[in-house]
Amino acid sequence: MIAGALAMTAMQALAATPADDYATQYENCLTDAGGINNGTVEACSSSVDAKVKREMNATYSRLHARLKAQSPGDADKLEDTQLAWLAYRNGQCSLATTYVGSPMHGYCPMMLNIQRLEELKEMAGQ
Repeated sequence: MIAGALAMTAMQALAATPADDYATQYENCLTDAGGINNGTVEACSSSVDAKVKREMNATYSRLHARLKAQSPGDADKLEDTQLAWLAYRNGQCSLATTYVGSPMHGYCPMMLNIQRLEELKEMAGQ
């Protein structure tokens, strides 16, 4: 039941996430693994999330460096909001894992990281 809800949520995220294909990569991983269960959700979300994090960190670094040169106050705001967002992500996913179940341990941060990446890319004009 949880796995089905996660698959449906991933499909909805795919429709809502125009730029990158991370949600598609996740769906393809589940398909290639032979179906949805706690193990495949964790493995696939961890694999995709590693890629998302690399791109998110690179995008953040470029944006922060540009803002620091153009408007140091805005660079400080970006840093503050990123730290607040990280606290939100970690707390939200901890709650989701507790109340929805163990598949959320990897799935939740992956999905929130994809969303944050899109936000950072928008601010960076990408």
